[in-house]
Amino acid sequence: MGRTLTKNVRESIEAGIRPVRLCVVGAEGRLGSSILRHAESQGCEVTRPIGRGEEPATTRERQFDVVLDVSTVEGVHRACSIAEAHEMPLLECVTSLDASAESALKALESRIPVLVASNTSLGIATLRMALGAVSSALEDWSVSISETHHSNKIDRPSGTARSIVADLQAGGRSVDHADVVSHREGDVVGTHEIVFASAEERIVLRHEAMDRSVFAIGALRAAKWLAVGRAAGRYAIADTLDRADPSSGVTD
Repeated sequence: MGRTLTKNVRESIEAGIRPVRLCVVGAEGRLGSSILRHAESQGCEVTRPIGRGEEPATTRERQFDVVLDVSTVEGVHRACSIAEAHEMPLLECVTSLDASAESALKALESRIPVLVASNTSLGIATLRMALGAVSSALEDWSVSISETHHSNKIDRPSGTARSIVADLQAGGRSVDHADVVSHREGDVVGTHEIVFASAEERIVLRHEAMDRSVFAIGALRAAKWLAVGRAAGRYAIADTLDRADPSSGVTD
């Protein structure tokens, strides 16, 4: 099938005739396990689950439509190699990517569709779209960012908070990762808050994930979007909100 799905395969997926088949790298992790549990209900099938160890021979040759990576920074190269070898789209959900991982992803963009998402929830994708309009309209107001996650979360600030900072920087805001206030408490799934303030007014954009399943369901939704014949290039989670034809437009 190569870099994009053939027309009959694309149409069968869009019509719901068959599920989108996934190769999930990091299938044994918290998010990977959730993706396996929710795949069928979301119109997907995990045909090639890959854990930390050597891939079982029984799954190595199974066909798939998208590589979905929810492993670790070290696992990014493995996911890239699989996507490149099979010329299939890659959905990269690992957070806090290092320079080596970013380089590996960049090298793939000219050959296959690559969607990088630090957070796959539909709510966060929508919030980030709204953020640009609010920030532009309130350019003279101050902005502050805070995030709260469970006590075992290692990266600080979160990958989502880093993406929010990047969004604000792209809009001309003078903010940095050091400006993010991070909290690690109990079993909190994830809360992100952006506050715009003037001397007289205050606007708060807040997203709270109530259940971790939103990330699995969001990843499966993004995988289905990616599966139906996207052109080679770099995509963002916001692109999945666009209902335009798959062949139109690629995010730089």
